Amino acid sequence: MENLYKPSLTGNDIGKTRSYDISNLFFVAMFGGLFAMAAVGLQNAKWLKIEKKYIQLLTIISIVLIIAKLAVVYAIGEQIIADEKSIIVVDRLFGIACFFIFFVFLNKPYKEHLAVDGGTELLWKSGFITFIDSSLLDALVTIFLLVL
Repeated sequence: MENLYKPSLTGNDIGKTRSYDISNLFFVAMFGGLFAMAAVGLQNAKWLKIEKKYIQLLTIISIVLIIAKLAVVYAIGEQIIADEKSIIVVDRLFGIACFFIFFVFLNKPYKEHLAVDGGTELLWKSGFITFIDSSLLDALVTIFLLVL
């Protein structure tokens, strides 16, 4: 009988969210490209605890953008598209498109996060690590596609 009056939700971790400053994700997209933007954007979506169906939708959109980018890189390798120097530009453009999609989905949860005195995490360390990792992955995939 005593348990009826005991609070059922205890602890400070209930409902706490974390986030990067979502406007700084643009720099991840600009310098890191599509792979980096997808990785950091999905991590931020999980931190903001958005609904699972939206995380799945963002994952699908990221995969579709990655496949489209790889198709363009393949077309450049097969000289269907003549300019080989545009591979980096293509990656950055797809990354920026991914940023705008993530920005639309994360904007409202991010504002709610800030409204309840939620702070923002620094993006320097994780952004740099993601930049290096995604650059290596992007280079390997691009070289593989160009060799085909």
